[in-house]
Amino acid sequence: MRVLITGHNGFLGKSIVSKLYKNYEIVGIDKVIDQNTRIKSIEHDLKFYSNTVEEEIESSDIIIHLAGPVGVERIDYNYDTYLNDMLAINLNIFNLVKKYNKKIIFASTSEVYHDVKSAKESDNLVIGSPDKSRWGYASGKLTSEFLCKSICKNSLILRFFNITGSGDNKGVLYKMISAIKSNNDIQLYGTGEQVRSFCDQRDAVEFIKIAIDNDVFNGDIFNVGSAENCITMSDLAILCKGVSNKNVNVIRIDYDKIFSKNHDDILYRSPCCIKMNTLYKSKYSNVNIIESMLNE
Repeated sequence: MRVLITGHNGFLGKSIVSKLYKNYEIVGIDKVIDQNTRIKSIEHDLKFYSNTVEEEIESSDIIIHLAGPVGVERIDYNYDTYLNDMLAINLNIFNLVKKYNKKIIFASTSEVYHDVKSAKESDNLVIGSPDKSRWGYASGKLTSEFLCKSICKNSLILRFFNITGSGDNKGVLYKMISAIKSNNDIQLYGTGEQVRSFCDQRDAVEFIKIAIDNDVFNGDIFNVGSAENCITMSDLAILCKGVSNKNVNVIRIDYDKIFSKNHDDILYRSPCCIKMNTLYKSKYSNVNIIESMLNE
């Protein structure tokens, strides 16, 4: 089986490559690539059409579509371009998948849920105000879900909840671990009472492999996360200190010191993983994740 991964040079993409390359023929496409001898890698900006991309999709059995703008801070400071880029990339990929009747896994996001406890795939969704740039990201991902389901006959949509772990280079947990390793203060934005649920990349990629092996390409949507790993950011900082046995300080930073005025935040978001658990249940705890990041 031949699997094409867009955005394969990102954190999750690299984790998926490491999981799948021994069992499948893997091809990766990204705007910037590393020299990776394990797979065929193509450097291309997917906002733009190319014969090469079309040929690779035609030759592949499954497309794992990860490519696109990601990260709250990156979105916040590129609010004038990210949404256009996202939709251009997704439409290019979706229409080529349709043309050659391929199977596709589309990487969506928990951002579509806004503030919610135990978010279910069947929930009615509420997107925040267009005055706040992060909700454009959620809106773009949700629009892309509709496009994927309507354009691609054989699709699987995954809403990822804070996938992190060894190899991650962004996000709140990465920043805390980096601060500890450098003996710097851990910075908490706002009150520190925001609740998130973290999922180890090993669990995410295991679920993806099982979904492929079980041929789950019927237009369904799955949350991918760990319902057991909900924690406040204050408690996460304390946990990181405890696991590392480092006596660093924890300080609070106002949002406006880091983000633009277009930024908004959520107080609580956690996944319902009942559907995911029918195929695979996440097994790595927050402590497991922190240890893997401290030890890399």
